[in-house]
Amino acid sequence: MPNANLYVDHINLEAYLTTEEAKAAGAASEARLAADLKAGSCRVQDLPGFSPGKRAALDLALRADAILTPVPSLELPRPVPPALVELNRPGADAPVLVSGNSEFTLTVLTGLLALTVSPLFLLLVDCRGDTVDMAMIYRSFTPQRLDQSLEKNGLAAKVTHRRLIIPGIVAPLMEELAAYTGWDIQAGPICCAELPLYLGDRWQTAGA
Repeated sequence: MPNANLYVDHINLEAYLTTEEAKAAGAASEARLAADLKAGSCRVQDLPGFSPGKRAALDLALRADAILTPVPSLELPRPVPPALVELNRPGADAPVLVSGNSEFTLTVLTGLLALTVSPLFLLLVDCRGDTVDMAMIYRSFTPQRLDQSLEKNGLAAKVTHRRLIIPGIVAPLMEELAAYTGWDIQAGPICCAELPLYLGDRWQTAGA
């Protein structure tokens, strides 16, 4: 059975690089620096002026194929109980990541999230066990299901903000999700290995 597509090719390094960083590295542009990093002609550890956290996040993104747990391509839904997972004792200001309740999705996510000591909430929406990309195809990730998960888990009482970070592949539903739930919906990356870059200072690597 072939492995599922983890969308590693959708990682957008360029979005997290600045013109100043590119110039300091001797690259003509952010796009050129991103290409050099991907090609291996430029090493993260050699980049001047980057914080240890950003170096670690770039390294994770560049090694996504080796870091993300491979899972088989889904033929039938593999549901886990929809729930609110609290990682590293999150406080009321901790980011809230949203995903579906597929066993395979959770396997990939937890493998990545095991690398951080940052406090986070992970809200698993009942998508009947579909992976997030399949949930978009089968329309099992809906505003109603998200709202039900928010209510069932009492998330509004656990955080002082109203921001949810959804997988990038669900971005076409942003306005609909926001209008129905009343929460601020932010589209995260399509590939979860990009999350450390996306979260920036809110992602702290274990052991760093």
